[in-house]
Amino acid sequence: MSTIDFQGRVAETLNSFTEVAKSNGIESIYALFSGGRDSLVALHLSKLVSERLKIGLKALHVDTTISTPGNLEYVQETCSSLQIELIVLKPRCDFFCLVGRWGFPTATRRWCCYHLKIEPLKRFFEKIDTSRALVVDGIRAGESWRRRSFPKLGIHKHFNCLNYHPIFEWTREEVLRYIEMHGLRENPLYRKLPRVAECWCTAYKTVRQFTILKKEWPELYEKFLEAEANLKTGGSALFKNRRKIYLRDL
Repeated sequence: MSTIDFQGRVAETLNSFTEVAKSNGIESIYALFSGGRDSLVALHLSKLVSERLKIGLKALHVDTTISTPGNLEYVQETCSSLQIELIVLKPRCDFFCLVGRWGFPTATRRWCCYHLKIEPLKRFFEKIDTSRALVVDGIRAGESWRRRSFPKLGIHKHFNCLNYHPIFEWTREEVLRYIEMHGLRENPLYRKLPRVAECWCTAYKTVRQFTILKKEWPELYEKFLEAEANLKTGGSALFKNRRKIYLRDL
């Protein structure tokens, strides 16, 4: 894609975003900011649209209690540099407390997403008037087959307010290009991880990823080891080809 074509893509995205906000009488934008590249672009676009329409903007970040060390600091520094108010939310119980109750989450028993991410956001939105609110995130269709079926604009089933994915059709290359074009500082954790992990829940993590965690952030890794050792069921943190993988063996 040429520079002119990409600039057109960005302009089209901004115009569509602006029209969604205007036509729905939006007064407040809440941008979900995990610390990853996609959510960084969505956050920056939200800032541009909020300035265009002179409406409120807040960034929401959920501290899952098991994010990669340094991620929260990056989120705070980014929002500060962009002059965007940041609200940090947390679950009622931390990850390891819940593991003690239910065991490690798996792909078929993925309790982590709701209790660590959705529930804190749900509690937040229950306390405010969402009739003129727009929740914005960095979801892209190209991330997974499941996400391709998402509507780009619709009522969020958990938050009871309008939810919009401004970069839904964008490619990874376009995301990187936007970050470079606007001189945005991407998360330094990308130097060590292929994806910034705001949540190290074990449902979809791999042996390779936990090997990196063991090397780079041993203190967090030790918490997983302790949780695994304390499980009376003898459960393991990871599975590969339906086989239990114990962190103590890595």
